[in-house]
Amino acid sequence: MNNEAVRKEIENRKIKKITEAEIMTKVHEIGHSIALETKKTLSKNLRAALGHGGIEHAIGFCNLNAMPLIDSLNRVFDAEIRRVTLKARNPDDLPDPVEKKILEAYAYQWQDSVPLSSNVQPVDENYLFTKPILIDNALCLSCHGVLGEGLTEATNGIIKSKYPADRATGYRIGDFRGMWSILLSKKKVVQAM
Repeated sequence: MNNEAVRKEIENRKIKKITEAEIMTKVHEIGHSIALETKKTLSKNLRAALGHGGIEHAIGFCNLNAMPLIDSLNRVFDAEIRRVTLKARNPDDLPDPVEKKILEAYAYQWQDSVPLSSNVQPVDENYLFTKPILIDNALCLSCHGVLGEGLTEATNGIIKSKYPADRATGYRIGDFRGMWSILLSKKKVVQAM
């Protein structure tokens, strides 16, 4: 080994002291990246389904494929990725108790016109990254809008046939819809630093 290789090997073997603040910053960075990539993947696939067979096909696509797509991204990112909401269409999108408290805090802030931002919570040996989801696209209103103002009777009927307990309508552009919930292991975050 030459001197440069030895120096690099010694540097790689040094124990690095990482602060909690540095870990939290890294969780924010990773969480934002995963949330953006997941949203992009879901949006791309939804637009393709719309182009392939219109709104009815897109609703069927979401019903059958949204959760498996997110599951595949869980494996890609080695994280637990969820979209959760207080007004669920799919019961799998209901929050657990920790997520519910965070969602309620976001909803309270939104009602009081307080700007919403991402959050990190330590949970056991993990970190929970959350990021609010706002209705930011008119396309969303085709399935989540106010009946008669973006959501048609026909589309609402299709939704009700696939999701009889649906509560995910009545939204307008800018409304708080839910949040990304991304659970990251502390070990994986530290390894990424």
